[in-house]
Amino acid sequence: MAKRVAIIGAGPSGLATGRVLLANTDFDIVIYDSNPQVGGVWYYPDNEQPRENTAMYDALETNLSKQIMTFSGFPFPDDVPTFPNRKHVWEYLVRFYETFIKGQERILTQLNCKVKCVEKIGDLWRVTHNDGKAVELFDYVVVANGHFEATHVPEDIPGGDEWRNAQPGSLLHSKDFHSSERFRDLRVVVVGNGSSGSDIANQISSVAQCVYHSVKEVNKTNWDENPVVTAVPKISKLSVHDNQTVTLENGEQLRNIDRIIWATGYMYYLPFLGSYQEQILGTDKTSNDPVSRLHGLWEQLVFVQDPTLAFLLLCKNVVPFPLAESQACTVAKVFSGAIEVPSIDFSARAVQEPKDYHSLVTPRDIEYCRELQAILDSCGGQDDEARPRLWDDQLAALRYRTGLAKKERTKILIHRALELRDKGEAYYLE
Repeated sequence: MAKRVAIIGAGPSGLATGRVLLANTDFDIVIYDSNPQVGGVWYYPDNEQPRENTAMYDALETNLSKQIMTFSGFPFPDDVPTFPNRKHVWEYLVRFYETFIKGQERILTQLNCKVKCVEKIGDLWRVTHNDGKAVELFDYVVVANGHFEATHVPEDIPGGDEWRNAQPGSLLHSKDFHSSERFRDLRVVVVGNGSSGSDIANQISSVAQCVYHSVKEVNKTNWDENPVVTAVPKISKLSVHDNQTVTLENGEQLRNIDRIIWATGYMYYLPFLGSYQEQILGTDKTSNDPVSRLHGLWEQLVFVQDPTLAFLLLCKNVVPFPLAESQACTVAKVFSGAIEVPSIDFSARAVQEPKDYHSLVTPRDIEYCRELQAILDSCGGQDDEARPRLWDDQLAALRYRTGLAKKERTKILIHRALELRDKGEAYYLE
């Protein structure tokens, strides 16, 4: 009887895993996703209002070029621009699903199906979903639910709770941002110098009275070309009853602030995890607690204590689609017995692992992909039917060029925001 694999999530990593397991193993596979369509975070229904609980927003485009972010042997269409928008990416994922997964034997995709609990019972995993009465048993589980559900908002800024209680709805997370129109004529502070923080600050500048962009390093911002946005230091205090004043670390005060948007990232959230909670989430944590990192994983991927459980795309600052394939190929080898996960004393390693353990800023992301490739090559991965993209010198060079190209693209988007501002129009992509 064929072994069974449950994949939780039909986003990029779940779809990549489905394709790889179909091609490289004889397992039977079930993909679960709570959305009515595949695509994970990229599923963003244009015809539904309001759109909630999504990290997407209307005028989002990628920070990675289409040339580098593709799955192996599956390019974007020629008419898609160098930096695709969210709809291009979602359509790409749907086409990937329809090409490699939909209608194939040995794999079933269950949409509108929310996983409630994943629990190890004896040698099998019990997956409970929907109303809690539907139960299925599996030999292996791949968690591919992404990390864009539980928001991270600073809780240690004095005056934050008082401001939130006095002005409900004025403190937002970037997950609450969908378009710039609602910020027309307001004074806005956007916190965070990641891609979403910079992008949202620029989009809001098309309609806001003024935008302050609060970042760690003011001199590394690119707002010389946008007079509506001012880079300022980190926030040290909020005073809602003192003219809604934001005090910065340098002592400067921003008064009459209408909205603050925390573009401060996300936490890992596994509300369905019924087993190994303390080992994976950390001491005294439960599945209801969002956490900043996961523990006990070999190659940030497979749970050492029980290698029948794997987690994909925990890593940040990476090229996600090709990395998902590299990780999926590695997991397939582990599940099929071609790779034996080493025993690791994580209590000894804990001191050595940095706080930003999952953050793989270039060139660390390239090095990590090459580590996985070396592992695959050591156990015959080059002969598999489904193989990840090879991170050779050419692909690595493309990774660096993509960053430079995005900087040039950002300048164009800044000028677009200013042009729309002159016309009195809220930001949108052409």
